[in-house]
Amino acid sequence: STHSKGKRLESCLGGILKCVSVLCCNKAGGHDLKNKGELKDFASNLMEFANNDTKVDVTLSDMYVGLKMLARVQGERRVEAIRNLHKASLNKDIEETVVVDPGDYTKTSVTDRRALLITPARNRNSILTLKANDEDEGFYVVEKNVLSPSNEDDVRILKNAAHFSIYAQYIYFHVRDVATMDFGLAEDSTSFFRDIETILEDHSYSMASVGMEQTQLMHANFFNGICQTPYAILLDGSVKSVVVAVRGTSSLEDWVVDLQYVPLPLDQVGKVVGYGPALEGHHCHKGVLSRAKWLYNDIKKNRVLKRLFSDESPYRNYDLTVVGHSLGGGCAQVLSLMLRPSYPTLKCFAYEPPGCILDDKLAGECEEFITSIVRNDDLVPRITQQNLETLRDEFFDVVARMKISKIKVFQDVRVPCADEDLQRRNAGVLYPKGQASRDTPFYSQIRKFRTERAEKNKQGEVSVKLYIPGKLIHVVDAPGSETTKYVPYWANRYDFNQVVLSKSMLSDHAIPDLVSILKSIDLEEYHEHATFQTSDVTEETKYRFIGEFICCSYPHGKVPLILTLSSIIAIILSILSNQVCKFVTRTTTIVYPNGTTVPGTGVSAGLYSYALQQCINPNACDRSDAEDLEDSKYCQPYPGIVERDSNWTASNVFSALSVVFGVLGIVILSFSTCTKMKRNKWIIGCVLFLMATLSQGLQFLFLNSDLCKTWTHPITGALSIADCSLSTGGYYGVSATVLWFVSAVGCAHMTRSLG
Repeated sequence: STHSKGKRLESCLGGILKCVSVLCCNKAGGHDLKNKGELKDFASNLMEFANNDTKVDVTLSDMYVGLKMLARVQGERRVEAIRNLHKASLNKDIEETVVVDPGDYTKTSVTDRRALLITPARNRNSILTLKANDEDEGFYVVEKNVLSPSNEDDVRILKNAAHFSIYAQYIYFHVRDVATMDFGLAEDSTSFFRDIETILEDHSYSMASVGMEQTQLMHANFFNGICQTPYAILLDGSVKSVVVAVRGTSSLEDWVVDLQYVPLPLDQVGKVVGYGPALEGHHCHKGVLSRAKWLYNDIKKNRVLKRLFSDESPYRNYDLTVVGHSLGGGCAQVLSLMLRPSYPTLKCFAYEPPGCILDDKLAGECEEFITSIVRNDDLVPRITQQNLETLRDEFFDVVARMKISKIKVFQDVRVPCADEDLQRRNAGVLYPKGQASRDTPFYSQIRKFRTERAEKNKQGEVSVKLYIPGKLIHVVDAPGSETTKYVPYWANRYDFNQVVLSKSMLSDHAIPDLVSILKSIDLEEYHEHATFQTSDVTEETKYRFIGEFICCSYPHGKVPLILTLSSIIAIILSILSNQVCKFVTRTTTIVYPNGTTVPGTGVSAGLYSYALQQCINPNACDRSDAEDLEDSKYCQPYPGIVERDSNWTASNVFSALSVVFGVLGIVILSFSTCTKMKRNKWIIGCVLFLMATLSQGLQFLFLNSDLCKTWTHPITGALSIADCSLSTGGYYGVSATVLWFVSAVGCAHMTRSLG
């Protein structure tokens, strides 16, 4: 039954989390996971998401290529929207292309909008951004208000958001470190308490050791459970504010709370905190609500806020600010809602909070005191049940539209793709939308899946959609500007209606980066930045994917792979030619002064060792006949009495250099199979392989050494006539020389193709 399947899935997920906890030696938390209903809601949602009644054959490799292709499809849609905007600007019908956000405070004329596209405009008050279209899965251009240096509220909000962001970061680790090292808190302690009677007079708990000289630590909880979450109450004298900082996701318990995203009613909560019936009919994220209720009760219990804002307190006129990042941001938002009846001037700054916190109407009513900040393509503010279902449906659609084998798609998606190539590359992999074959088993499974999903949606209750509450500031990168790196603009909670699959979707969630960005934004500066560039592809654009490293993606085609293999063979042959004791075969004929001629002892000589030749049949052996001789099975180093002349020494040096140059060249070639390289890198590779070729060739100076020359014995006067011919090691060296040269020519060819 569905219930038993849900129980098994819940137990399986709980077991996985417990295993992770054990493997991490409980460093990642997990001590409060009892597997007694904590994951019930997520298991239920997961079964609904996957529609467990219908089996769709999707493997891990399908998920990889499908999501990679979906990311490229999203990119193509964005590029198409920008191109349409450029065409409209040229045709002067841009008013039909640009949608002005209803929430904007000012509007820009059509002429000004065209100016935004063509030339940078000083002191402009809007920016053109892309928004996902719910109807046709495309994008359209929306005009948004940027934060203005002439607007006092904008300046104040950005300044405060930057100032208080450090608390959202420091609550993760720094507050605990200060309490332990500076204030003597025991390592295993879960709370930091101060005497409530002396808390107003005692100023010895400064956070100066982490650069916050005017901030005092008043109270902190470090215990992390399913309901309990670490938080701290601090006193910031620099801006005259009491700060409540709530930690974000950092443990397995936090992940479990993140996954409890079903909506719960706020009717009873409103009555308890002082709203009366005002919150009836409103809903909130279940996991966040449980954390916020615990925070509210714990703050009431420890009475620190009550004491700080009491009539006898010197801090009674201070502001109250609640901050948090990620899950902590969501908890801060709901906690602010609960504390507001007691502290009407309260403000909240939530940094990159989850995307499903409060219902639509209540989220809008919180704009007066909550400000949320989102960076770029951050995944967390876009995770909602609706967005995930949309992502699932688009994923199925992309997989069904693939017209080439999965292995070919795998090879294609691993090669970086520039914006101007998206349409061509995608057309080579996917059928046009609506033209995919419907006779495949996979398409039949998807059709059945969608039919059953639609029936369940009709029969079931309409799910309450949850949004990010308050005002929203979206901070986006501005790569086209020489001075400005980031632009903040006013967004709304409907803008994050799609999961954006990009390389920065996870890294954009990092709080240290966001803190640095907010502190670096200059409102006067960024108003000179052009949003979209209409110029042709530049050299910089051509190589903007160079830094991407994807193993075996072959961004330059298969030529670098062939060159890499040939150079690897060359390095093996080069090493063998240096190390074997059969580089040359040395035969000698001894002519005595009386004219008598006898064959000398044959030797197989290498650069560093030698092997004597011996008779195959000692009873019938002609030493002048090579067929009667064979090499000894043992190589021996040259004795100390053997002196190496300059040619022999040079041969040793050049043989070592050929290996060094070859290895460096192979490193460059290996990288070229995984990432796109600029022309100068190929030039360096060509030079290295030419040096390896020259060094390998100069190895044959050994043939001109005294070992291979005729000489006269100083005592007997006998003439020793030596003759050296290439042996196994010599042939290895010749082959390596040829292959090094082939690699050099290949690099020269790649250099020319990029010229």
